[in-house]
Amino acid sequence: MIKRVWDRRFIAYLVAGGINTLFGYALYTGLVMLGVLPQLAVAIGGITGTLFNFWTNSIVFQSRDARRLPRFVLVYAIMLVLNVVLLDIVMRIGLGPLLAQAAILPVFTLTFFALRRFVFAALPEQTA
Repeated sequence: MIKRVWDRRFIAYLVAGGINTLFGYALYTGLVMLGVLPQLAVAIGGITGTLFNFWTNSIVFQSRDARRLPRFVLVYAIMLVLNVVLLDIVMRIGLGPLLAQAAILPVFTLTFFALRRFVFAALPEQTA
């Protein structure tokens, strides 16, 4: 039963993540096409998408508790820094900014485990 719930939740996360990725990548692409530096476009997209992503992930993890938002923002801030660093590395290898961002996206499935463990795990008063 636990494995089945985990599988459903992970699949739901991938669907929500796909929606979040499309939203974020479309915003990133639009900004780059407007001449914004790729690293700044990632930052703007990351900041703008955080609340949207909190909403979609709240559905996945079945918790709309706003007390989870600070931890969620922290996880996303860490992922944003990782994104900027990896984007810079992959662009230095020679990929353009759009292809470089697409190439590093699979790394961010790790976000699921961080969200599950640190954001959407039971709050201390819920476990007592």
